[in-house]
Amino acid sequence: MQRKAVHSGTFYPRFEPQILRQINKWLEDASPPSALERSLGLIVPHAGYMYSGKCASLAYHNLSYEQVDSFIILHPSHHGVHFNFALSPYTIYESPLGNLELDSELAMQISPHCDSSVSYSYHQNEHSMEIQLPLIKHFFPHTRIVPIMLGRQTPENAQKLAAILYDVIIKSSKRIVVLVSTDLSHYHQSRVAEQLDGNLIQYLENIDTQGLWEAILNNQCEACGIGAVLTLMYLAKLYSTTSVKVIQYTHSGQMTDNNQQVVGYLAAKFLI
Repeated sequence: MQRKAVHSGTFYPRFEPQILRQINKWLEDASPPSALERSLGLIVPHAGYMYSGKCASLAYHNLSYEQVDSFIILHPSHHGVHFNFALSPYTIYESPLGNLELDSELAMQISPHCDSSVSYSYHQNEHSMEIQLPLIKHFFPHTRIVPIMLGRQTPENAQKLAAILYDVIIKSSKRIVVLVSTDLSHYHQSRVAEQLDGNLIQYLENIDTQGLWEAILNNQCEACGIGAVLTLMYLAKLYSTTSVKVIQYTHSGQMTDNNQQVVGYLAAKFLI
């Protein structure tokens, strides 16, 4: 079953040449990626390309020296939160840069642990997953994907999913990277947003899951994909050595010059 690219022409350009021109422009001054790093996960934003495309492209570019067989895409649901986490039901994913395929082997291992009652429309209409597909296809043309949508974004669900993913990853001979699709603070004045997002980044760099969740509850930081962020952090704690590399932090005001109501964007890499 094929998932249509329902957000092309809105969140990102409809045609391949337009996307490629944007990516090339965004990477004009990018530093070469390191050939010595090994990544467990990548955090990328999911707003429209005009706002966060450069930040997301820098994230994928920074990873591009690594061989990645499959991305497990953790992304929030913007349509309903009455479930824990759900595996995407599609096997083919359309994008202007070419279709991507589901990693059926990994999906079969993860599927028994997921909620199977979630409406197909949630998966079909969710932009936080789709917006990653052209960039994945560009930087990793032969990789496969396993999209997982999170509903209830709680530490309990994040820990449960992290344990499932750890078991799958360590038993696999494939190079798997966990991709977290999230934006940070929403619709604050830029100075406030930078403070909120700085708080989140500090907890992230310390891989402090408890501190981050308490900060979320106390409105000291925000992330629409906080469940996915926590999942990656809990997963990182299961490894003996991990570190976090911030690739870029920015917000929409730096693209639009409107600093009254901005959205924060982060590109960061978890190394093992």
